Order: sequence, then structure tokens, then C-alpha cells
Amino acid sequence: MKLPADAHIAPGKLSRYLLVKRSVGDKSEFLKRAGYTLQNAQRLERDIRTQILTKDAVVTKRTIYGQHYEIRAPLTGPNKITLNVRSVWMQELQTGITNFITLYPDKESAMKFKEFQQVALAKDIPEERLRRGDLATIVDIHPKNGGEIGYSIEVFNALGETIAVTTVPESVLEELTANDVLHKRSLAG
Repeated sequence: MKLPADAHIAPGKLSRYLLVKRSVGDKSEFLKRAGYTLQNAQRLERDIRTQILTKDAVVTKRTIYGQHYEIRAPLTGPNKITLNVRSVWMQELQTGITNFITLYPDKESAMKFKEFQQVALAKDIPEERLRRGDLATIVDIHPKNGGEIGYSIEVFNALGETIAVTTVPESVLEELTANDVLHKRSLAG
């Protein structure tokens, strides 16, 4: 469902909350990556309206104050960097007015793979005696630290015994498809 195009976005939400450095729950650094600062708070409001509010909203919860909604969407900033965001909105029970509550990084959509997903290696990992095409299971996800998202993977032999546990960047993994064929090979020497 679509939320009203004239939903209320309080200027203070942007200038005193989202775009201000905070010791807890800071979102300003995240938004700064796309070029949003206090100097262009109006641009952030306009982009929220045109890039996020136009997307479908999902009902999340109902409180004594109103119905909450969430919109997950990309937000492209002034410097052309795109952020994946989750925005929260509430339609007040008493007035029927829809208010913008907050937005934050959508970490789930930024990840190509999920925990416990089976994947294939896109490159050899000689130090672990693994080859391109070997199957692995994702056992942990590591957030970006200046580079790619990282994944801890576990690789098993045909009997289900662990033969390797290692951490790799996202570019070393690829999804399995219906056209993939599994095959047998001996562990690299």
C-alpha cells in the first residue's frame, strides 16, 4: 500500500536528529556517505518524499498511538551514492495524519547472502585447498569495514565432515542456480 504523499516530515527530525552526530544511534555518518548534511536538509526531505514515500509500505505494528509502517527502498543522495534504507512511519489513530518517524540502514538488503545459505566459491582459495565451484555454507556475516561485506564460511566433505572454516569477502562467493551441476573431486593436495 502507498502512504499519503503529503505525510508529515517534521523539519526537526532531519535537522536535530538524522543529520546531527549522536553518541547513540547516530545516522548522520550513514547519510553523509550519500552527501546529506545539515546544509541540505531540505534535499533529504525532498528525496525521502520522491524516492521512499512513493514505494509500497508494509504494516509492522499497531500501538495505542497509531499504525506503524515500514518502507524499504534505495535512497540516492546528492553525490549519486545509493543507500539502502528502512524508513518508519506512523498513522496517528486520533488525527489520521501519517508522520515520518525515522530511517536507518537496511543491512539485510545490503547483504547478498544470508546466514546458513549454501553458496559456491567463485575463486580458488589455495591456502585452504579449496577450488572455484566448491560448495560452502555461510555461518556468520561481517559488516563492511571500509571494504566489502565479509562472510565466514564452512566447507564440508562428502561425508559431512568440516574441512575448512574461513572468512572471505562477498566477491569470492556466488549463488547456486538451477543450472549448476554438483560434481565430485578429491581434496586439493
